[in-house]
Amino acid sequence: MTDEATKQAPPSRDPANDGTLTGMLREVMGKMAQSLDDCLPAVVVAFDRASNRATVKPMVQVLTTAGETVSRAQVVSVPVFQIGGGGFLLNFNLKPGDLGWIKASDRDTSLFLQQYSEQRPNTKRVHSFSDGLFFPDAMRGFTINSEDAENAVLQNLDGTCRVAIWPDRVKITAPRVEVETQVAQVTATTSVTVDTTEATINATTSATINTATAQINATASATIDTPETTITGNTTVEGQLHVVGAVQMDATLHVDGTITSDDDIIGKTVIGTTDTLAGPNAISGKGHTHTTTVTGFPTSAPIP
Repeated sequence: MTDEATKQAPPSRDPANDGTLTGMLREVMGKMAQSLDDCLPAVVVAFDRASNRATVKPMVQVLTTAGETVSRAQVVSVPVFQIGGGGFLLNFNLKPGDLGWIKASDRDTSLFLQQYSEQRPNTKRVHSFSDGLFFPDAMRGFTINSEDAENAVLQNLDGTCRVAIWPDRVKITAPRVEVETQVAQVTATTSVTVDTTEATINATTSATINTATAQINATASATIDTPETTITGNTTVEGQLHVVGAVQMDATLHVDGTITSDDDIIGKTVIGTTDTLAGPNAISGKGHTHTTTVTGFPTSAPIP
């Protein structure tokens, strides 16, 4: 038998503990602690989001009495900690390589995890990673925007998509924001401002804006495309009003300028401080005469 075959590992004890009761107790407690799992950093090997179970590998090796290092075994089907309660949940999709911490439970939790109700321990196993819980922890590789140095944030790692809670506001930053809902309501006691290059609102049934004052500023143009539009109340148009199609008014039209038309103007009463010109020949609304075939009324006088 060779010397290498008969070589034994150094004893796993501290010689300083020899010869005293205190040293012996220290040695016994240390040995017992070595057999218990508690908490270690770990890396995700695999994750099933539907069951919320992960396979993780502890990242601190075992050190033998001979000074050699041994990697720890993977721990499978580990529940992943997620903040939830009261009908609400904060959930993340873990990926292989994500870091975190595995924490061992005091007793065997296997029966509890099957029923999620009060259960006895299934075995005498204590402080084992087999009954562990994985806590995800983004330890590095993230960027916090300088403006959020004092704020709470929920974001992706590079901060391009983030929700920041300031002392006096909530700020959402993202290349694109989508809201899907049956009913949306925005209540602002002071004002609402939307600054954008282009905005589209698609409402298959109806859209309602209730406010004391509403203002739309468009530097180029604004288009309303709808089969029917109803405006209730007084309407003021500053600039030229161009209408393509027929115009029907069921009340008196008051005009402080000239109305010019290349077609017929039909109405009960047209009242203006100047004149009304109609048709391709620009017939005067104030100076034209009517002719009739009714006996006794061959020609009417100009409209005063």
